[in-house]
Amino acid sequence: MSRDQFVWGLSNGVIVLAVSGGFWIALAVWTLGTNVLLIAGGPIVVAAGLLIWRGIRLRRQAPAFSRASLRRPEKGSATSRINIGFQAVTATQTLGIIVVSAVCSILHRLDLIWPLIGLVVSLHFLPLGRLFNVRPYYVLGVLGTAIAAVSLLGFSGNARSIVVGLGLGLATSITCLYLIARASELADEALRSFPAPGGAIPPT
Repeated sequence: MSRDQFVWGLSNGVIVLAVSGGFWIALAVWTLGTNVLLIAGGPIVVAAGLLIWRGIRLRRQAPAFSRASLRRPEKGSATSRINIGFQAVTATQTLGIIVVSAVCSILHRLDLIWPLIGLVVSLHFLPLGRLFNVRPYYVLGVLGTAIAAVSLLGFSGNARSIVVGLGLGLATSITCLYLIARASELADEALRSFPAPGGAIPPT
């Protein structure tokens, strides 16, 4: 895997995390009330937009790589293996979110939906951390799991959504900033762990 491949993928990861962070914070603000969302909505969009812009700018460090390079990876290559792993993790996360939403709706426990979705999303960062060799994903996965657990066990009603929204929003946004600031160091660390040639899909 080349340095350009990793940085390009990390750029996509930053963009996804920026959107996710903005969403979770907006969820918490919306739960507090429509009037609060009207006040805070603008700053949330601006902050997420700035992080997305910084994520896009990271691609300038990877001028020799593009998504087209990932369309037909060689069978058995690092790119192929990571593609398969990523698809499996994404499918598992999607299934988990669907099951959680369906069960909570059937049981009429809508107050549990967002904390449990937050738990599913947080857990999916653990295999992604191993798959892409991005250590901050491990931290985000563990921290997010703890936040979701606290919201479920320590709060009730709308407070659960507020806690998990603010907690995951801040944790995700801080991770996003860290990836931007340490992109070069993270690339060096990751490349030492990929001895075989190949490529990686965007960490998300």
